[in-house]
Amino acid sequence: MPKPLTPEIIRQAAQGDHHAFRVLVDTHQAFAYAVAFRFMGHAGDAEDIVQEAFVRLWKNLHQYRPAVKLTTWLYRIIANLCLDLLKSRPERQRRSAVSIEASYDVTTQNTPEGYLQQQELMDAIRAAADELTPLQRAVFVLRDLEGLPVEEVSDILSMPAGNVKSNLYYARRKVGERLKTLYRTDKWSML
Repeated sequence: MPKPLTPEIIRQAAQGDHHAFRVLVDTHQAFAYAVAFRFMGHAGDAEDIVQEAFVRLWKNLHQYRPAVKLTTWLYRIIANLCLDLLKSRPERQRRSAVSIEASYDVTTQNTPEGYLQQQELMDAIRAAADELTPLQRAVFVLRDLEGLPVEEVSDILSMPAGNVKSNLYYARRKVGERLKTLYRTDKWSML
């Protein structure tokens, strides 16, 4: 999560100061890309979304209210752009390249077998995440991968906290069921 900017920098950027906006972009660019990449799983899509998100931020910064964290507002813009793109094409036709390894601290045994087991688990999690609906994926990314509290995910997606929790429950359940099925099948096929 990027360091909060001073209200003065945000105010200057909202008044059209290009230098202040550049500071804002530099501060939040890596964060924005990480969020977009986790949603989309593709570097090109993530870059396009980040660019569009900052264009929208520039155009609408004059409407910014200090009562809302700037990062929450930026998350909302990115999440909406990602959801729009995910809904506009068949999700099941693409394979996600979400960096699960970077999101979860999975320790690897320093053996070839340990490495292969870890890779197998990461592939299974990616495949399971590909099966989530766009909304479940959004909640899963924001809550489980980005570590945001439910209240902030609720603000970002403009949905009640109960709906966030419900979508997260079903997302986790689908991922868990997929992993159980895979490992149950693999276990018996080895006998």
